[in-house]
Amino acid sequence: MDRRLDNGSCMSGDVHVQFCEQRWGRIPALTHLVICCQYQSDAERVQEALGKRLAKFGLALNKEKTRLVQFSKKKAKQGIKQEAFDFLGFTFYLGRSKKGDLIPKVKTSGSRLGKKLKRVNAWAREVRNKAPLKEIWTSFCQKLEGHIQYYGVSFNVRGVKIFQEKAIKIMFKWLNRRSQRKSFNWEKFTLFLAKYPAPKARTCHLLF
Repeated sequence: MDRRLDNGSCMSGDVHVQFCEQRWGRIPALTHLVICCQYQSDAERVQEALGKRLAKFGLALNKEKTRLVQFSKKKAKQGIKQEAFDFLGFTFYLGRSKKGDLIPKVKTSGSRLGKKLKRVNAWAREVRNKAPLKEIWTSFCQKLEGHIQYYGVSFNVRGVKIFQEKAIKIMFKWLNRRSQRKSFNWEKFTLFLAKYPAPKARTCHLLF
């Protein structure tokens, strides 16, 4: 992947990608790949050549998930609207730095955020009566920390905070259903959070 992402279409730039093409090679069923090209014509040739190369080994590009994306800072400066793309749970897009410069940015993919919150809801509902409160909360905090470690990248602290806040509200809802009577009101839950704080949303990895 061209680290600069300066011009052209994402579909490399300055690096070479070597594929394992021996018949005994083990290739994962799902392989995610982003190739960055300076010119759209290069991206189109790469896409065509890659499709033909994979066909020789009985493989094929997923047409629903393979596309050319305009991702050019140069064209964006000319007023030409550029696109965004999702990759490994992140949405990549062109945004502005604090100095006003156009730079590549990332944020949590909206679809991935929704799926992960549904998992939190299902997990909280399942375990709410299976362990002591502190044990459940400790496990939740560990899961939340794992999310922060993965999604806590440059420019995405806001996305992490959104997940954190919504996940905590889900936990409040299900911890309140551990018995016939509500365990918490929001004021008591806030006191609980003060005593047993959740991990803080933060930047763990600098990408650019």
